[in-house]
Formats: sequence, structure tokens, C-alpha cells
Amino acid sequence: MKESSRMPLFDLRKLNASLPMPKLTDRSTEILVLGAKDDFLVDAKGLDETGRFYDVSPICIEGVAHDMMLDCSWKKGAHAILSWLNGFSR
Repeated sequence: MKESSRMPLFDLRKLNASLPMPKLTDRSTEILVLGAKDDFLVDAKGLDETGRFYDVSPICIEGVAHDMMLDCSWKKGAHAILSWLNGFSR
């Protein structure tokens, strides 16, 4: 991507400087941890670690890319999000 844009999309040095993040103390916001099974950027271990950090069970979608909203199977991720949101309407 560097060849097509002079603006960095993701600065890992800045990210690493902010880690580790403190645990959440305000539990008033529900959190969804959603990832893709074969994601090469955030692998299954990273998804599980994120779920543990936020004390929620992560949802892992099979057959979609890291940017699942751009994947041709985007409806799998949308369905998971909608199902999660519907769980709050009861």
C-alpha cells in the first residue's frame, strides 16, 4: 500500500507505545468481539486474547477475510452482528 499512498494507514510504533491497555472499569457498555477464522492479521489466538481481555466470548466467522465487510461473504459477519444486537432487544 505504501506505493499507492504517502499516508500511513497503520502506525505500529504508535500502537505498541499504547500497549498494554488498562482493563475496563466501566462495564456499562456491551462489547462484541468478532473475527475471522483464517485471518492473518488477527489470528485465532489474538481473537481469544481480545475476548479474555474484555471478558466476553469471541465470535469467529468461517470463510471470510480480515475485512469481512468487504468480503463477498460479508453477510456472514452481518448476520453475526445482527444476532448479537437482537440479543439486547429482548
